[in-house]
Amino acid sequence: MSINFIPKVVGWEITKKCNMRCIHCGSRAGESRENELSIEEGLKLCDDLADLGCEVLTLSGGEPLTHPGFDIYAKRLLSRGIKTFLITNGLLIEDKLDRIVASGLKYIAISIDGTEDHHNYTRQNSKSYEKIFSSARLLRDHGIKVGAVTHVSKINISDLEDMYEKFVEEGFHLWQIQITFLSGRMKDHEDLSCSHEDLIRIAKFVDAKRKENKLTIINGDNFGYYSSYNITDTKWKGCFAGRWLLGIDADGSIKGCLSMPREFVEGNVRNNSLKAIWEDEENFKYNRYFSIDDVTGSCKDCDKCMECRGGCIVTGYSATGEIHNNPYCLYRAEKQLL
Repeated sequence: MSINFIPKVVGWEITKKCNMRCIHCGSRAGESRENELSIEEGLKLCDDLADLGCEVLTLSGGEPLTHPGFDIYAKRLLSRGIKTFLITNGLLIEDKLDRIVASGLKYIAISIDGTEDHHNYTRQNSKSYEKIFSSARLLRDHGIKVGAVTHVSKINISDLEDMYEKFVEEGFHLWQIQITFLSGRMKDHEDLSCSHEDLIRIAKFVDAKRKENKLTIINGDNFGYYSSYNITDTKWKGCFAGRWLLGIDADGSIKGCLSMPREFVEGNVRNNSLKAIWEDEENFKYNRYFSIDDVTGSCKDCDKCMECRGGCIVTGYSATGEIHNNPYCLYRAEKQLL
């Protein structure tokens, strides 16, 4: 069977185990998943991903540095020509530094969610902020580029300017900004989600900082479509889940995007090959066979709905229970408020 989709970008939760209990965690990470893949199974998966055309992969979690094979996977993926990143909460970097360096990883992203008090509150760890910056310096001293990933909510939206100055001072390579979505533990904190006014505030900030050009700022996939502000270099062409994007849970379950909840699982590599799951015409139908009739809610009457497809599926689904209906829309906010 010929298929027109390739899993070029992959997010892989190598373990759900985590040494933090962050209040915005979309997967409620903490304990390992039941029956997580063995290292041998994971290495086969690395090869299968390369054979399917994967170009970029992020090792994630939980906390990936708690996994005994994070460096083994990184070496295999890099040897197969896949550009490989790792995203971490930063607490174990110093302890695992030798293995990180030996793995060949050149890019590490650290989750940082505010200035010290707000970050430590979000991460539920009073020592986290201090630890991650000392660890970031160690990485840079060993030639590894460091970036930050921030989930913006009402907790930290007032911190953006101070965070920017801190990242510039510390020599960070880039900063990815996205908004929280109502999944996992964040379901317990709906009042902390960004309003339309907040979305515009973030867009103004990103626009201004891009003009300063001191730090590369990129938007996460759930923020910033068709904005009048200069906040991205790429045009949003709809959610890529199941089209060019693939998510893998630690037990081998396959989804269109790692952030998607378990009801979006299309199969498991223990039962069928990754190739068979990816190329099955019955899988990922919500996105591969999109029709304008699939768009619901306020997105349905939008002049951008055909190209936007209702925005980020995870953000929309977690808020509305509908796949192509995203209320956290900057384009809509601008039309209503500006």
